Amino acid sequence: MDTCTACHRTIPAWDRPRHVCTGCQQQTATALATLPGLWAALADRLDPGRTGSSGSRHAAPGSRPPVDLGIVDLRGEVLMVLDSWARAVSEDAGEELPERWEDPAAGPARWLRWRLDWAARSWAAADDLVREISDLHRAARAAATGERGERRVTVQCGCGGLLRVGVSTAGADCHGCGARYGHAEVLALPLAARAVAA
Repeated sequence: MDTCTACHRTIPAWDRPRHVCTGCQQQTATALATLPGLWAALADRLDPGRTGSSGSRHAAPGSRPPVDLGIVDLRGEVLMVLDSWARAVSEDAGEELPERWEDPAAGPARWLRWRLDWAARSWAAADDLVREISDLHRAARAAATGERGERRVTVQCGCGGLLRVGVSTAGADCHGCGARYGHAEVLALPLAARAVAA
């Protein structure tokens, strides 16, 4: 591959063959290293009294805030995504996984980090792995810290197709014509007219 299938940057000749560039590989490794901690932090968001940071855990009946089902779903998604990617990589790499993870988040995340170099160099689905882990990490970090997500805008491809991008978007493919844009190229596309983007 001459270009990274995730961000479309050119891969140096001395570092080929490789499906995903070293930059995307490193970002994914960092995301995998921090996802288990974010998964645990989401549990604290569901039950603030667990951390002991604010008063007594035993509040009066009816005084507890309602459970945030979005965070419950996100915690489940973290486990599902990590486990399913570990299983997909293990199947294609011909390696066995443990029957049961000792830690449901840290186990598959650690396993994926150990096999990430193989996936980046040899696995055609590595770009999907990179994108999904990146999106999951961004969502988990925003929910765990309470920060607002990255502002995204709609830009227009030359064919008229629309793409949603933010400043951290590594690259994007137009679903209309199949054009592939790297980081700089996708951010240079013109903003879509408000009526078209709606």
